[in-house]
Amino acid sequence: MDWMGQLRERNRRQRDRWRSIPNSSVALVMAFGFCLFAAVGALVQLNAPAAFSPTVWILPLISGFFAAAMVWVTVRAKSWWTPVPVMVFLSAIAGIGHFARLDSHSLSTSAELQRWLSFTSQLTVALIALGWALALQFINREGERFFRVETEIRLAGEIHRALVPNVDRQIGKYEFCGVSLPSGQVGGDLVDLFVCGDRWLAYVADVSGHGVSSGVVMAMIKSSIHTALQYQPDAGYLLEVVNQVLCSLEVRHLFATCGLIAFSPERGLQYALAGHLPILCLHGQTIETLSETNLPLGIFPGMKFEAFSCEMKKGDLLVIVTDGLTEVTAADGEELGFRGISKALLMNRDRPITDVAEEMLGTASKGTRSDDQTLLLVRCVG
Repeated sequence: MDWMGQLRERNRRQRDRWRSIPNSSVALVMAFGFCLFAAVGALVQLNAPAAFSPTVWILPLISGFFAAAMVWVTVRAKSWWTPVPVMVFLSAIAGIGHFARLDSHSLSTSAELQRWLSFTSQLTVALIALGWALALQFINREGERFFRVETEIRLAGEIHRALVPNVDRQIGKYEFCGVSLPSGQVGGDLVDLFVCGDRWLAYVADVSGHGVSSGVVMAMIKSSIHTALQYQPDAGYLLEVVNQVLCSLEVRHLFATCGLIAFSPERGLQYALAGHLPILCLHGQTIETLSETNLPLGIFPGMKFEAFSCEMKKGDLLVIVTDGLTEVTAADGEELGFRGISKALLMNRDRPITDVAEEMLGTASKGTRSDDQTLLLVRCVG
């Protein structure tokens, strides 16, 4: 590609970046250009001091509107529009000199003062123009870096949505529903249902922190759990595998909590908690909690994790949530907590499992949240 082609390609990429900027931000840049070049127009008049008259506003206004128009042409219009504001500006300047003379009554100033004013105005104009050019260069450079990072984050968000799809499935006599709502483009929560032969595992994990780093760790947790379940049905062993994976990273302040429910012919129905919130267990109109827990994952290597047996009868419902739901703050400053979650669960206990999940999330949406929100429901229908 020749240098002209490279220049056109560079200009095209630059216009594509600018077109993704909101109109309100473009308006701010236009206002900045207007004020800056209006000042330039005012300084130019120092080259020929004149008696004050209303016409002193003409040149600053024309200069300001020219700069704003050039910004708009650069970021919004087609490239062939560029000469238009330039021709209008030059015509206006010529018209000022011919029809609206600013210096109808020249001030009596000494030659030395006139030279000083002229030099000062020219130097100031040059410095302002240089500052404008450097500001545009800074905006372009930082804009390119920002959009590159934004593109990577958007891609990470798409990968996250692919790794954490909603769960809506029935396996034998068990019905599952799981939803995860990240607080940003990439979340650190994970809800998953994995089936391997006659075994299945439903779990929720919550990685410390937010953003891309948490999303990467979340993907590692999912991969290690899927691998371990193929060879070992014990839920405690699964947590030990994930713990070793996280500890091997040797990253400070990195840990994860996890709550899971697993079934295998060898061990029946089990649950395990690794620093996670208790599991809510709905029996009829009574809610109990399964709260026997272990330490969070990624704290100490070589930890042993214990799983516990549980039973479910027809109509029973197990619920695992993350603290993004319980720590939602209402208008009165009170947290939703398990009380609010349990109330929504009891009020909708006889509805389809997807409706129960929707109502619980709807209850949490009425408050202010600052973290990912994830829940998993498992109902016995057999």
